[in-house]
Amino acid sequence: MLRLGQWQWDRANSRTGGLQNYAYALQWPLFAVFALVVYVKTMREEDRRSALGADAGRARLDPSESGVRREDGVRVGVSTPAVSVDPDDVETQEWNARLAALNAASARTESARGRGR
Repeated sequence: MLRLGQWQWDRANSRTGGLQNYAYALQWPLFAVFALVVYVKTMREEDRRSALGADAGRARLDPSESGVRREDGVRVGVSTPAVSVDPDDVETQEWNARLAALNAASARTESARGRGR
């Protein structure tokens, strides 16, 4: 990136160069600094995580407290409150109807595949 900045500086000083080349000549070294900063921060974060251990960032919750429920046929489900749709919101109602139609078509296709086996 520093070499690209040097090239743009040389280009700006040439007969065909201009203000845009000067801007690029300053921009390329800034990209290099940004890349170094991101690299250093990433390495520091990796070191911090290795020092804390593999499971340090994960909270241990009782499944009953976390809202996770287990049922037959469902591996993991999260209970959430029902979402209410404003009766005046026609666009959302149309979208939900379209999703319901797609879900029904998918269920019919899956059941037809199951019967055909």
